[in-house]
Amino acid sequence: MTSRGVEVHLLEVGHCAPPEWITIRGGGWHCCRFPAMVGLLMHPEIGPVLYDTGYADRFQTVTQPFPERFYRWVTPVTLPPAQRLAVQLAEHGIEPGDIRLVLISHLHGDHIGGLRDLPNARFVAFRDDITAVARLTRFGGVRKGFLPALLPPDFASRLDYADDRPERPLGSDLAPFTRGFDLLGDESLMAIPLPGHTAAQMGLSVRTGDGRRCLLAADACWSVRAIRERRLPSVFARPLMHDWQSYKQTLDGLAALAQARPDLPIVPSHCAASIAALKAEWRRR
Repeated sequence: MTSRGVEVHLLEVGHCAPPEWITIRGGGWHCCRFPAMVGLLMHPEIGPVLYDTGYADRFQTVTQPFPERFYRWVTPVTLPPAQRLAVQLAEHGIEPGDIRLVLISHLHGDHIGGLRDLPNARFVAFRDDITAVARLTRFGGVRKGFLPALLPPDFASRLDYADDRPERPLGSDLAPFTRGFDLLGDESLMAIPLPGHTAAQMGLSVRTGDGRRCLLAADACWSVRAIRERRLPSVFARPLMHDWQSYKQTLDGLAALAQARPDLPIVPSHCAASIAALKAEWRRR
């Protein structure tokens, strides 16, 4: 399959507002806005593909009981009606039933909240991420940000593994990241393991219509500032992480990539500044 490239739209489907000092060492006491980014990827042959789904109204329902309520206390969520996923898809002429493929960066509640609203979609994630959450107890799931009630009842039968797709070398353009998995067979969407935040978080290298690439980095870090300054989150964020050493190595890799390729947009899912910057750049093109 050949491809002319992918048209990318970055949607903000709700947000939470943690204190800045949690998200980056040395941060202030003020709360910072954490958008839940969704990538709407318009492939010229496959059609609309989603990278994550953001929040959904059911987040409030599934976090009513204890211990799930603790998740809501720690990260209060705001989802204005205009930011609901179905509303924003409609602005692009897309119905939820039109989505046939969802790429799941990882299984935290702010990334999978809308899966149940996509009845015809298949899901793609890294195998180790699925295995890791399957081992969690109910309390362990809350501690790690996983709410299994957000998954469709038939999730397992609709799931494919990114690591079963052809593995390709990434070349020097994305060094020090050296391997990726060709999700559609045309190298337009390359899944890149970014472990640490979760066992096998999926970053996504996207080839756009003009032949350039952008890297959707999910929660490998929480801001582009963290990449530029190599700034880790507060130690109080460690319990959320799957592996702290892997997280640091991934952040170091992103920092090295950003230094070597200042022209490459790297977009963490919760970084309002990098989302706005990339939208502005695309408007200028």
